[in-house]
Formats: sequence, C-alpha cells, structure tokens
Amino acid sequence: MKDAIIKALREKISRQRWEHWFSDFSVKKIDGNHVVFEVGNIFVKDHLEKEFGKVISKVVREILGKNSTFEIVYAEVNTSHQNSFKDEGALIRKRPLLLTPLNNKYTFENMVVGDFNRFAYNVFLEASKKPGFYNPIFLYSDVGLGKTHLAQALANYVLETDPDMKVAYLTSEEFMNEMITAIKAGNTEEFREKYRKKADILIIDDIQFLIGKPGAQIELFHTFNAVHEAGKQIIICSDRPPQELKDFHSRMVSRFQMGIVVKIEKPSKDALIKIARKIMEVKGGEINDEILLYVVDIFDSPRLLQGAILKLIAYKNLFGELNMEIARSLLPSVSSKNTDNDKLLEIVSEMFDCNKEDILSKKRLKNISFARKIGMYYAHKYLGMSTREIGRLFNKTHSSVVQNIRQIEESLKQGNLAIKSYLKRLNKSIKGFAEGGTL
Repeated sequence: MKDAIIKALREKISRQRWEHWFSDFSVKKIDGNHVVFEVGNIFVKDHLEKEFGKVISKVVREILGKNSTFEIVYAEVNTSHQNSFKDEGALIRKRPLLLTPLNNKYTFENMVVGDFNRFAYNVFLEASKKPGFYNPIFLYSDVGLGKTHLAQALANYVLETDPDMKVAYLTSEEFMNEMITAIKAGNTEEFREKYRKKADILIIDDIQFLIGKPGAQIELFHTFNAVHEAGKQIIICSDRPPQELKDFHSRMVSRFQMGIVVKIEKPSKDALIKIARKIMEVKGGEINDEILLYVVDIFDSPRLLQGAILKLIAYKNLFGELNMEIARSLLPSVSSKNTDNDKLLEIVSEMFDCNKEDILSKKRLKNISFARKIGMYYAHKYLGMSTREIGRLFNKTHSSVVQNIRQIEESLKQGNLAIKSYLKRLNKSIKGFAEGGTL
C-alpha cells in the first residue's frame, strides 16, 4: 500500500518538482485511513503542506477512500547526546542567517528547463544538494538568459533545506564597492572575514565588471583561494567564458577553469513559449495565444520577454482589454527583431558620414570606428541583441564586440555627453523607422 501511494503521487507531480522536494519523502505508517508521511526537516515539511497538500490529499483519498486523511512529520532529531538542551521536544531548526540579500522568487521550481539550460540546471541542482562537489562552478551566457535566477535558486534551496549554511551572493561591483568602503573605514579584516571565513557558499555575479579593476581582482583572487581551499563552494557568473575575460590575470582565469564551466545557450522558440507561460503563471496574468506567440516571435531573451509580458498584463489589468492591435502599439521597436538590421547599419552610417560597407570592413578611420562602436553598444543595450548576434551583424569577432561595448560603457561612466547625444539621436531614428516613419 505504501508503494502504491508513492507511485500514484509521483505520477501527478513533475519529475523536476519530485527531485526538488520529494528526495527524502516516504510513508512512515498507515493507520486505518490515515497516512503519516515523513521528510527530512521542518522546512521541507512546511513547503510540501503548502504547495502539494491538495494533490497529496487527492491521492490518499483515491487509494484509501474519500474520508482518508494525511499528515507530514519531519525526522526526529536524536537528542540523547544533546544534554545541553533543556527542552525535550522536537528540535526546531533556526532561521537561516543571510550574509547578503536574496530574491526568494528565484527558485528551481520557477525555472523553465529545456535543451538550452538543462546541463547548467542539473549541475546547480546537484551542487545545491552537495555543496563543494563541483568546485568552482563558472556559469556564463549572454545577458538575460537566467544566470542570476539559477545562482540564487541554488542559494535559496540551500538555505531552505539547511538553514545552518551561510550563503553570500553579490555582484562583482558590490564586492568592489564594499572592499573600497572597508579600506576607507579601516576595517578590511572584517570585510575579508565575512567572505573568506563566514560564507559556506560564495556566489559572485557579473564578474566581467572587474575587467580593468586590478585592485579588486587581487582581493577576489585571495578570497577565491581562501574559500576554495576551505572546501567551500564558490560560483562565478559571467557574460562570457573565462578565456575571454580580457585583462584578467592568467592565474585568476586558470582558477575559474579548474572546476566545471557551464553555459546557458540561447533558448529555442518552444522554450520561450514555455518561459512566457511560466511568467504568466507566476504573475497571475492571462494573455491569449495569438498575442503570446507575437511577443515570443519578437523577443528572444527571457528578460526582455518578461518585461513585455508584464507590460501587457499591466495594461489589461488597468483597462480591462488587450487585443493584437493594442499589443503591437505597446511593444514598438524594443526588440532587435522588430528593427531591420540593415536599417540600423544605414542609420548609423548616415549619422557618421560613412557607408554600411565601411562599418562592416576592417577600416579603422576615426569616424568609422566610432560609428561601429556606437552601433554595437546600441544593439546590445537598447535592442537586447546578444554579443554573438552583434558579431554576426557587424562582421566582427565576439571579443571585438565585447571590447567595443565596454569602451562605450566606460565613456558613459565618465559622463561623455557627446556619446549620450548620439545614442539619443540613434534611438529616435530607430523608433521612427520601427513605427513606420522615415529616416
């Protein structure tokens, strides 16, 4: 009977969810028409009751009768050698200590898994159950494909299943800023202890922002070594593979490659449809299939897809209606697919007094080189194109695209008003074209 209940339950729950939450789920006993299930700890118990209570109840009633009931208990802790505890009741696990903030909406359950991210997903799922087994993990992909979601999903899973673990998640920019603040305040030892000694799992996101920051790289190098040598898990996320981290010291790059390097690929259209449906499920919105397929057809990044869907949901909630005409009017020219690539090159070449063939050539004249950089930056930041796509469009290598985009980023950080003006003009021209205007 126990096996029949577990088998019936597995048939009603997806494989991913079963692996996430039912790995130590079992039938402890059956007392008449009452079933007692057992799990590993109180946090898993609470989650199962909240998220799967209805389906568990349905299975129990189907097998034992309509008046059947169930309860979930967590494994008792052996306190025979814990004489210091005066309370003889069940041991309640303490709440996890957060070293850095996390978004609790980033979970494994909320992820759509497909061919584009299955390997990375499985690596992170396994690492969440066995921290340090794959060490380090270097995760990379183009922007907006789910690196941050996956990294924080691991952190949230670990903290929920083992609250004694201490997880630190932060971007490389936050790491650098905190380091600078610590130096100015004269408490660098406190900063180092936080990440080198206190953290059981250290996750550094957007590592590429430390390019050209040798001081922060040195500090990260020693932090990396301390965490790794202590056998604690370290995870690095980037928008490019280790070997393309220009200006990073070779010893740092080699450490990134000493564990497992995983990539999230660009999702297929079918995967994007599943992602879109998941976004609607999480946000509680509803968009008909015709509009959904339209949105998926023009947005090939999950991040841009989410922004578009949220905009449509918001409009429908505010005005009570949403049709294809409205959807088209709400989503002009924000996707690379909504803009003719040839027109982008044509607009850029006209702005800088050259021609499209010049931009696609190897010519390095000042106006041509600058036009190329502005075009690449615009395609990446405004149109959401991946650096690989931009490389194909501009007939340039991936590393060249990354370098040109970074140079414009640095100029903008320094307050270059001329570049801001060019981008504003370019954006106005692109929008005019996408909305049916003329150049």
